[in-house]
Amino acid sequence: MKNGFCDVNGCANPVFMGWRPLTERLGRKVCQYHWRRHKDQQDSFDLFEAFGFVRPAGLEKPAAKPLDEKHVPRCACGQELLRGRTFCTPCAQERERERKKQYYHERKSRQEEKPAEPADIRPCRDCGQPREAGHMYCPNCAQKRQKQSNRQRRRRCYQKTQKCVGLM
Repeated sequence: MKNGFCDVNGCANPVFMGWRPLTERLGRKVCQYHWRRHKDQQDSFDLFEAFGFVRPAGLEKPAAKPLDEKHVPRCACGQELLRGRTFCTPCAQERERERKKQYYHERKSRQEEKPAEPADIRPCRDCGQPREAGHMYCPNCAQKRQKQSNRQRRRRCYQKTQKCVGLM
């Protein structure tokens, strides 16, 4: 056993994890490369075989399917596909262009359908009358507040007794 290195024969990669099957008392150190190969169903590498461990019943690794040299994945247009892709690059660009075009027209038609809604008019904080956009108080309350100091407005008795009655 080499300290800090993978226990697979001929491997000098650093340890990624410790691996011990349930059938064995002692485990082994494994690098990330060999662990991923062991987990890959398409790869024939097996840690049980590499270390000479007994494989538990029911955990047989399926034999790797040989790659068919004649079968090459192709796009609907006939071009060869890159690994893991559904469409070739030109077809993918065309689909993206169509998707954006459709989204543009749908958004445009939605804007034409719904009429312009009036802005949400919020009430004044003091009297409840409608106020201007971007303001907290109606013009009447704002004018009264300018004449009072902050200290006067924050007094408890003012809060309970003084309220403006809005114009109707």
